[in-house]
Amino acid sequence: MPTLAESVVAILEPLVGQMVADTCVRATALSLGKSADELQGGDMPALESNVKRLLGPVAPRQTIDSIIAQIEGSIR
Repeated sequence: MPTLAESVVAILEPLVGQMVADTCVRATALSLGKSADELQGGDMPALESNVKRLLGPVAPRQTIDSIIAQIEGSIR
């Protein structure tokens, strides 16, 4: 089973590329004092905030909401 970080990168990669997706996940983890591999479901609010900040300028709201839903689905 993939980690939350791996799932998020896989979901974001088609939209922003592997490097940007990975940077988003790592930045979220660092802001929480964790490594990317330590991210868990409870970290979802911070991750969601960073994803929205990343995609806000380039993606419609419904696309962002769909991506957040995919990420939430990956942690259940």
